[in-house]
Amino acid sequence: MNSLRAGASVIALALIAAILVIWQPWNSCDAPDEVCDFVAAVEDRDGVLGVQMSSEVMDHDALAAPDLSVDLQFVLSDQLDHAQAEVIVREMAQQIQAGAHALSLRNIDLAFVAGEPQNIPGSKTKTYPLEVSDNFSHFGGEEQAKPGLLGERASFAFRLRELGAASAANYSATAFNLEQLLALGKFAAQAKHPTDLALADRSVRYSPAKRTDIPELQLLIEAAKRGVFESASIDHSGLNLVLGNEAPAEAEKKTRLWLERHGPFGEPMPYKLASPRYEVLAEGWVGNKKPQWLIPKPVVLPDKVKSWPANQSAPLCAEGDLEIALGAPDAAAGSRYMAVYAKNISARSCALQSYPQIDFLNAAGDAQPDIELQPEPDILLERVAIPSGEAVISTLDWNAMSTSQDPDETVALVIAAAKGMKPVLAPQYDGQPTSLDILDGAQIAQSPWVQARDGWAIPGDAFKPQPPATPRP
Repeated sequence: MNSLRAGASVIALALIAAILVIWQPWNSCDAPDEVCDFVAAVEDRDGVLGVQMSSEVMDHDALAAPDLSVDLQFVLSDQLDHAQAEVIVREMAQQIQAGAHALSLRNIDLAFVAGEPQNIPGSKTKTYPLEVSDNFSHFGGEEQAKPGLLGERASFAFRLRELGAASAANYSATAFNLEQLLALGKFAAQAKHPTDLALADRSVRYSPAKRTDIPELQLLIEAAKRGVFESASIDHSGLNLVLGNEAPAEAEKKTRLWLERHGPFGEPMPYKLASPRYEVLAEGWVGNKKPQWLIPKPVVLPDKVKSWPANQSAPLCAEGDLEIALGAPDAAAGSRYMAVYAKNISARSCALQSYPQIDFLNAAGDAQPDIELQPEPDILLERVAIPSGEAVISTLDWNAMSTSQDPDETVALVIAAAKGMKPVLAPQYDGQPTSLDILDGAQIAQSPWVQARDGWAIPGDAFKPQPPATPRP
């Protein structure tokens, strides 16, 4: 009985295929007759099952023949191999390109599809498991697409399908499972084509910026196999992981440890771990490998500034050893800058290895809430021994904020040179009120205390007597 049913099924499928070849339900042409005839001639070859075409008139000179914009979709047999597909697509694209001028086809959206089509819910459009496309436009007499490249895309897409891809389109593919995903990635890496890859349910997605990198793809697959993530992806922003609703409480900690102990890549890769509600839980770098610009380094001193001796015997600066001063604010391209200075007014050297502790006060004398002082990541926190009579600098950098929307700006700073020291009020610079556009919620990058910094005023100059301001007439 089973063999009879199997035989009947084969016969039924053969009859359906024969009817489709004769009927060709996908064939339609909404265009002038001469264009339809031309497209039919292009279509008439082995391996092409049919074509759908629509057109519309573009803006044109009323005295000239109208220019057309056409949408062409050729249905190819999914029995073609990748080499056959490349030849067919390239030759058909060449024919269309050659005839476009004579037929006033100014813009052509050209696509080649294959496989069993699927209806898009709520739309008359169908999707195919394989599609390659390009746009052929004639502007200023120049062609905007090359048939040879379209042929290469077709070959690549058919090759991905031969390897088991669920779908393939213009250097992208989906896979049914992780093993297939890895196989597709290895082919893309060997072919040296950066290829967007994903599982069919989009829970795992890989979008390489420059090249398909197998270790990166293997990290994604390893993440998926851990079973705690709703989604895992790599794109231009790095590795992004979203925990599933059923993830255990310790998943966050275990994920951080796993990523930081993972072998680093050739290029540093940032990661971000989010909750099921997409709240950021953790950020870092895979393998704890940071880019060079994030690795703290000793500050660069200005030219002609000689580094002070390390003087390891110098004690830490104490209360009364330091005098605090502010530099004048500066601005450039939406950024704001200001320096804080500390002068050693004691009779011997003393040392600092810290960031100044700062509170920002408004006109009412209240602290601005939610201001975040962030250490500049590229400057190394070092011990600096300050000779008697010399001064050090710490720099502040923030984005300009709109005081028209929130006039409650900072007018004074309360500064302690280090934790545990008594803070002092620094309301003025050069005898003028501070009045900074630092508002609630500001984020301010702060350097540690350093001897001097290239591009900034020499710290000692902040304590030199200033000439009186010239009165305005």
